[in-house]
Amino acid sequence: MKKNCVITGLYVMALLPGYAQLTVQSGATLHIQNGAQVAVQGNVTLANGSTLVNNGVVNIGNNSGLAADFTDNTASGYSYGTGRFVFTSTGNQAINSLNTFDRVDMNGSSLTLGSNITANKWYLVKGVINTGAFMAIAPGTTQLAVEADASNPGFTNGWFNGRLRRSVTPATVNNYKFPVGNAVRSNVAELDNLTANALNNVTYIDAFFGPKTGTDAGLMVTEQGATYVSISDGGIWHLTPNVAPTAGKYNLKLSLNGFTGLTDNQFAILRRPEGSVSGADWSVPAGSNVNGNGGAGRMVTHGYALRNNLGNFSEFGIGSLSAALPVKLSDFNVKRLTTSTVQVNWETQTEQNNKGFDVERRLENESIFTARGFVGSKAPNGNSNLPLHYTFADANDYSGISYYRLKQVDLDNRVYYSLIKAVKGETSVHVTIWPNPNEGQFSIRLEGVNGQKEAYIFDLNGKMVQRLSVKGMQPVHVHSLAAGTYILMIPDVFGPGAHFKEKVMVVR
Repeated sequence: MKKNCVITGLYVMALLPGYAQLTVQSGATLHIQNGAQVAVQGNVTLANGSTLVNNGVVNIGNNSGLAADFTDNTASGYSYGTGRFVFTSTGNQAINSLNTFDRVDMNGSSLTLGSNITANKWYLVKGVINTGAFMAIAPGTTQLAVEADASNPGFTNGWFNGRLRRSVTPATVNNYKFPVGNAVRSNVAELDNLTANALNNVTYIDAFFGPKTGTDAGLMVTEQGATYVSISDGGIWHLTPNVAPTAGKYNLKLSLNGFTGLTDNQFAILRRPEGSVSGADWSVPAGSNVNGNGGAGRMVTHGYALRNNLGNFSEFGIGSLSAALPVKLSDFNVKRLTTSTVQVNWETQTEQNNKGFDVERRLENESIFTARGFVGSKAPNGNSNLPLHYTFADANDYSGISYYRLKQVDLDNRVYYSLIKAVKGETSVHVTIWPNPNEGQFSIRLEGVNGQKEAYIFDLNGKMVQRLSVKGMQPVHVHSLAAGTYILMIPDVFGPGAHFKEKVMVVR
């Protein structure tokens, strides 16, 4: 049976052989009936005041490298009907519309959004949808409101490069996929196990994947007795709900497509606040956990990382664990020798594949650390199980507080940072804590200080968890504290208003 299209005021203008432009003028209506198919080998343009009702299929594409864009200039939004719009060009296509599509099929090279585009269903066969400054919106709450064709397994051949908004109903739909990535690869974020303990108040989630921002400086995260030493440069995911949930949990699976340098059982998902560029802000999401060694999401061959029982959102990255750091410091000490010289001393208990150490310094009126000199490893071929002693003299006549740290460099050029030590002005006062991380006990050494000083240990919420008095060298027992990161503060140790503050890591 012949399929009919009801067309009013339609102009089809042939421009070149094999190329046509479809324009619907103001006041005109184009009605494509159910079951009908229309193929346009060129641009589709809707003038302001026109109407398009599509209950069939509209194929828009051109294989000759010429434009095949969809531009709707109407000022008042409406729904196009129940039909499909299929974008099939071998070159880039553009789309701009205030109206709601029932279904958009991507089966071409790339599609660039010129406005927010809303479709009840996005069906991805192949090609990249570039959202730019806009977003693709899926108001449908079914699991398959964003769906991959069978020829696009895991959204590896078609995905969104940019921001995707999905409406969600966690109480009734157990799983949602967010096929986001960059210009060259897909890195899907998948929310699972939603119905067991549904997130409250969350009605949509915005997602995008982007480059890692900032460095790993300040990264101090432990989990189950192991320390995270870096965040993968492969990229980070941004997941933002309409409101922060106050109850509920979900599992998060992140695709490792394109990620390199990961080791089985030595990687996991970490979180930090949205917009942060600080390595110090990464943390293990409270109440969450990962599977045991060899479990789902722990092996590189699985192709994804998995973290269970999350209750919040923001930025997520892939942290690399080290059960044993390549260099174990047993002492790190900073002393002012003269008004113009500060001496940095450190001792290693073990070294593995160690190239050496950059000694870095930041004055209190500076915002970044700068390298003051490099000290090569004393270990044969960078490996040793014996104590090794190092020293470095820094020309420093600064009268305020100077902060020092070590940047340990592996033979393969991976880097790890020590904690920060402080020395003040022309005084002989200095403070050392070691070992750090510790397994329940560490020592504080005060030099140049007369009498006792009060010291306090706070958790990361600012709650004081331990108070002690320090004189000379003082062992500190923290066996009662849970594994994690704490702040040690010794008020006025460098003089009135000049406090020592340092992170202390307890591992189990």
